[in-house]
Amino acid sequence: MNSNLHKKAYFLSRRGLQELDIIFKPFVEERFEALSDKDKLSFLDLLQKDDVDLIDWLLNEMPVPEDFNNIVTQIKHYLNHEEK
Repeated sequence: MNSNLHKKAYFLSRRGLQELDIIFKPFVEERFEALSDKDKLSFLDLLQKDDVDLIDWLLNEMPVPEDFNNIVTQIKHYLNHEEK
């Protein structure tokens, strides 16, 4: 995939909730290019969702829709790995 997707992901990762900015911005900077093409597109689709849904999925407050399960799992893994 080209750098235009990376630029789009970076732009879309800037959210209305600071908590999501703290999660998504570093993920895009550090992990986006390493994602498979399918996961890149899934991540871009994920960023189209409402902030409230995103935070609920990331904090395990609501079940993650099947379409986003893989990418949300990768984001959570990234967060757990980065905190150590």
